[in-house]
Amino acid sequence: MGETHDAAPELGEPVLAVLEGLPDATVAAGPDGRMVFVNELAAELFGYTREELVGRPINCLWPERLRRRYTRNMELYFATEHPLRFSAEAWGVRSDGTEFVGEMSWGIIETATGPLLLAIGRDVSERRAAEARLRTVAALGERALAGAGREQLTGEARERLREALPLRRAELRLADDDLPIIDDGAGPVELRLALGAGDELVASFDRSIDAEETAFVRAIATTLAAALTRLRTEERMRHDALHDPLTGLANRTLLGDRLEHALARSTRDRRPTGVLFIDLDDFKAVNDRFGHAVGDAVLAELAGRLKAAVRPADTVARLGGDEFVVVCEDVDCEAATALGRRMEQALRQPLAVDGAEHRLTASIGIALGDDDADGLLARADAAVYRAKAAGRGRVEVWCA
Repeated sequence: MGETHDAAPELGEPVLAVLEGLPDATVAAGPDGRMVFVNELAAELFGYTREELVGRPINCLWPERLRRRYTRNMELYFATEHPLRFSAEAWGVRSDGTEFVGEMSWGIIETATGPLLLAIGRDVSERRAAEARLRTVAALGERALAGAGREQLTGEARERLREALPLRRAELRLADDDLPIIDDGAGPVELRLALGAGDELVASFDRSIDAEETAFVRAIATTLAAALTRLRTEERMRHDALHDPLTGLANRTLLGDRLEHALARSTRDRRPTGVLFIDLDDFKAVNDRFGHAVGDAVLAELAGRLKAAVRPADTVARLGGDEFVVVCEDVDCEAATALGRRMEQALRQPLAVDGAEHRLTASIGIALGDDDADGLLARADAAVYRAKAAGRGRVEVWCA
C-alpha cells in the first residue's frame, strides 16, 4: 500500500486508511484528470492492478461513448466555487472492454495541495439484472391473471428467457401435456426443474447458469405452469358446462346454441337443417335388471356409436336419460333419412357390458326446416312417437 500512498501524499495517512477500508471501489483524481489514488476494490472492479492505474487519466475507466460528457462534468466539478457532492448512476469499462453500470458518489474534496475528484461506487449490474428479471416474472404473472392465452404466454416466456440467458432449448412437461417453449438444438448444459403436480421444465444452455439465473428460470416456469393449469381448468369448466358428464356429448345448453346457429345459416343459405330425435326402446329394463352402473356404461357405449355414425360437422347431444338429438346442417329429406337408418343400425348391434350382452333398438324421428328451434324439436319428437307406435326400432320423418 506504500506505493499508492506515495502517489497521493496530499490525502494523508488517516484519510488513506479510511479510503482503503471502504467497502466500495474508490478512485481519486487531480484537476488534470490523472488518478492519484485507487483502492484494491477499484482495481479489481476495473480489471487492473493499482500500479497500472495510478498516474493514468481517469477517463480510461469510462466507456468511449461517454468520455466527453464525463470529462466535461469533471471539469465543471473542479470549476464550481462550492464543489458538488452527489450520487448518480455511472457507467464504467473494464480492462477487457466490457461495460458495467455502477452506483457512484462523485464529489470534490479539498486537500493540502489542492482539490481532488473522489469517486466511490459499486458495480450494480447483477442487481439491476436481477431486478429486471423480477419485473419480467411479475409482468408475466400479470398477463396470466389478465387472461392471456397459451400462445401469448409461452411466446412471452420464450422471449424473456432468451433475453436474459443463453437458452438453447426448453420444454415444459406438464402432467397432461408437453409444451415446447424453444428448440434451437441442445446445449452442453441441461437443467431439469420439478414444478410439482407432475410438471417439469427441461432446458439446456450454452453455459452454466448461477443460482440467481436458475431462480429466474424456475420463476418463469412456475408462473407459466400455474397459468396453463388455470387455463386448462377454465377450459374444463367451460366444457363441463356444455357437455353431458356421462357421455361427453353436447348437453341441452350447447344443443340449443348449435341449433340456433344452424337455423340462422339455413335461413341465410336457404338450405334446411335436420333434427334427429333418438329414443332408446325399453331402456328402463336394462337399469331394472342390471343396475344403473351397467345402464350408464351402455349409454356411454351407444353415445360413441352415434358419434361414429354422423358427419364430423354434425352435433350429437344427450337430452337426458335415454334420449339423444342430432343436428345436421345442409341436408335434404333423403340424406337425413339415410343418416337416421345408419344410426338405428349402429345402435341395434349387440354390445357386451360387465359380462352380459345387450341388444337394444331405437326409435328415431326426423324433422327438417329453417324456422324456430323449439318447433323443429317438437316435430322430431312427434315423429319419434309415430315410430314407436309403428312398432319401435324404426325411423320416421315428420311431414308437415
